Amino acid sequence: MMFNLMVALMGASMVNAHMIMSNPTPYSKATLNNSPLAADGSDFPCKLRDNAFEAPATETILAVGENMKLAFEGSAIHGGGSCQISLTKDLQPSKSSSWQVIKSFEGGCPALNSNGDTDLSFKVPEGISAGKYTLAWTWFNRIGNREMYMNCAPITVTGGSSKRSNQELEKRAASFPPLFVANVNGCTTTEMVDIRFPNPGEYIDYLGVPANLAPASDPVCKGTPTFGGAGLAASGSSSSSSSGSNSGSDSGSSSSSAVVESTPSATASASESSSVAAESTPTAAASASADPAPEASASSEPSESPKASLPAAPSFTGSSSVPSSSSSSSSGALTGTCKTEGEWNCIAGTSFQRCAQGTWSATQQMASGTECGPGQSADFTIMATKKARHISSMRFRKRNLGSHHV
Repeated sequence: MMFNLMVALMGASMVNAHMIMSNPTPYSKATLNNSPLAADGSDFPCKLRDNAFEAPATETILAVGENMKLAFEGSAIHGGGSCQISLTKDLQPSKSSSWQVIKSFEGGCPALNSNGDTDLSFKVPEGISAGKYTLAWTWFNRIGNREMYMNCAPITVTGGSSKRSNQELEKRAASFPPLFVANVNGCTTTEMVDIRFPNPGEYIDYLGVPANLAPASDPVCKGTPTFGGAGLAASGSSSSSSSGSNSGSDSGSSSSSAVVESTPSATASASESSSVAAESTPTAAASASADPAPEASASSEPSESPKASLPAAPSFTGSSSVPSSSSSSSSGALTGTCKTEGEWNCIAGTSFQRCAQGTWSATQQMASGTECGPGQSADFTIMATKKARHISSMRFRKRNLGSHHV
């Protein structure tokens, strides 16, 4: 009897440890458990169950451009992972509902800071019209069983001020990509990496340990999706608009590719040695500076222009002395231990590495169309080569590389 009681208590403790969205307040919170979606997709979306869409007592109202903090209950972050925020006009969503992704986090979602909280936040971007929506937080954990977590909440969007023309807003409304769906539809992600979304959209943050980010050339998931195929596409955008039309169904077809690849042209090919938040500006060179403050690591979206889906390959100006505990190879790469956590080393403008957990990382190639200034520094800028497309301003955040826990 005592043994059975202990097992029951341990099981309850493990369930309570999982992450569940608490802000925005989800539908039917009293009956919402912390487990992932069913592996067969039977409770997709929003953990379908009896009375799954009871509105909370307090309505969540968000103005376009207003910052909203993502809050969670629980502590089992499963090594972080990647997650998305998306919207649908359907107030009782089904498998045929069309979702529009308004924010993607590749890595570090969720990650607990020293206060046991997260620094995640988002904004409803321009192009989303005023009205009632269902908001979804979807999460693909890095460590553990291949799962998909999904919590949904009702929100009301109110209009925000904008300097954009109606034509620009309509174009933006059609640009939000469909929701990525995996691990519940026959297409399975890989463990031990923070996945790159095939189509993350224009608003994206890179918050995890850079080395955990999946290589851009790797397939995002393997298998034939039975639904959600639109979100597995590596190019194109959602055919639905913020007016609420469901003409662009997110339900996929069994004819979808059995191996869905995440290509550099369609994704934000973040370097495996950087953690960035990108902000679009009209300049062709990107400036960056270290920012260790917890508030600065929260998402920060520009009110006038979206975050660009660009390679997160760091570069910098300036130089500093090489730590005495490191050695340099003939190529300029450093090996061994390093003293300044988070410091970057740009090698001949074409590759780079970082001081992470006291050791110089392996070198990584700069993204196509970009270069960096040779040397070591904590502050750096990305520079476009002559053949590069528009390079948006990027702000690199100096994070505690040893603070991510399972």
